[in-house]
Amino acid sequence: MPLMLKEKASEIMALLNDIPGVKKCNLYGSVAKDTYDELSDIDIEIDVSGIDNGLFMLDVTELLKDKMDIYYADYAPSLAPDKYIVSLAIDKDNPFLILDLCIVANPHCTTVTKEDVMGKNEKYTHILKLWTANLKHYVRGNECLKDILKMAKKIGTEDAESKSKDELLRETLHYLEANAPRRLSEFIKNLRITFDKLMK
Repeated sequence: MPLMLKEKASEIMALLNDIPGVKKCNLYGSVAKDTYDELSDIDIEIDVSGIDNGLFMLDVTELLKDKMDIYYADYAPSLAPDKYIVSLAIDKDNPFLILDLCIVANPHCTTVTKEDVMGKNEKYTHILKLWTANLKHYVRGNECLKDILKMAKKIGTEDAESKSKDELLRETLHYLEANAPRRLSEFIKNLRITFDKLMK
């Protein structure tokens, strides 16, 4: 990797610490433990104690967009309102380089609901995030059939249960290539390049 993920994480935390309301940032996950690989993402916890951490999660992409490249954002409605996480794709050449931001506060706020978070997600970027996560699990040899099937059903794949994980991943990528908005075309083109390399 031209830039080690730990260095990239440090750069991002410096940007985050300059945002009003941010008390501190903590790196966690594989990058913090030095167990990361070329498929790893960057996990950062942002402490915004004193303000509503749910509302901050909804705003953080906008706060960062002039400071760094963000190709899409995807939120985790299933965790809200107990936990607020947003995932940002930050490298068009590496679809696995996802920045997962967990927004915390003491006291934790619960004003942003699951429905609020669902309303922030866009159909194609959500499928993009699911596809990237599922491909990562597939390449690593993790059990992921249930999640891949769930993703395939979201796009209306016929006879999904009769198809292999490889086929479902290919069909979902083809669906994205054919249907996603033009602003995502370069990113998805690089998904195809990455996928074809991994599947050789």
